[in-house]
Amino acid sequence: MQILALNSSPRDNQTSKTELILQKFLAGSRQAGATTETIYLRDHRIEHCRGCFSCWTNSPGRCIQDDDMTNELIDRFLAADLVVLATPLYFGNMNARLKVFLERTLPVFDPAKIDFSQRSDEPKAVLPLRFGRHPRLVALSVCGFPAPESFKLLRSAMQMIYGSYLVAEIYRDSSEFMEVPQFQSQVQQVLAATLQAGVEVVQQGRVGGNTMTQLTQPLAPAAELIAVMQQSWHQ
Repeated sequence: MQILALNSSPRDNQTSKTELILQKFLAGSRQAGATTETIYLRDHRIEHCRGCFSCWTNSPGRCIQDDDMTNELIDRFLAADLVVLATPLYFGNMNARLKVFLERTLPVFDPAKIDFSQRSDEPKAVLPLRFGRHPRLVALSVCGFPAPESFKLLRSAMQMIYGSYLVAEIYRDSSEFMEVPQFQSQVQQVLAATLQAGVEVVQQGRVGGNTMTQLTQPLAPAAELIAVMQQSWHQ
């Protein structure tokens, strides 16, 4: 299995908790026999989608913009067996850099193949594929606040757009507490579960319930986390 990870965090790899969780997951994937590669979207020039739909009309399957997305990234995306979409959650959803990337995958879909006679009362958001394949996806995100419900909008977006391709969702709240010494026992359990999640996705095509429970466990009671957080803002 060839796994391509797309890290949309703007932070450097030493401070990014997105990177911390992502690399643990990829380490587990490699243990299970997969090959992995990480692309840092901050290092690439990806223009915003212009909404011109030239990729559906004038140049079917190809964006007319001359940037890294057209010249490199879209082909690498399509060549992977599985793509990990890794994003920090700063403002209620995936960050802007990942959203721009995903919008630029529009050329892989073909609206001409929609069979309107077969549409249900609630049609799927995903359009038919132009090239006959789409990588399976893992959504991975971290949120600094101790609030698992923060991922509600991101989860909804991922399931609506990519439901048929999505094999796992890994959402880790309280990520900014992962370097606090007093929480290290729980942190190590979370990291071990993240590594195991990588193993399970490769071997089973999903993350098991017990692993997910360990991965998403609270690092401490909410009141304790909030007290630590409030103190940190005043340092």
